[in-house]
Amino acid sequence: MKGLFNLVIVLSIITPVTIFLGYIIMDEGDQFTSEHYMVTALSTIPFIFALLVKFLMSGVDKE
Repeated sequence: MKGLFNLVIVLSIITPVTIFLGYIIMDEGDQFTSEHYMVTALSTIPFIFALLVKFLMSGVDKE
């Protein structure tokens, strides 16, 4: 179970970075708009949920 959470966390860290770099490549380095930042920020939501679930499940394994 611990490995699954680590995999989800790694994937959810890679997603916003990939989206951000994808916008740089697609826009050929042009200036970002607020939509670019909003989509990048929204893509961090799975990371927050993964950390929350990992924190809530951390005491379950010990009992």
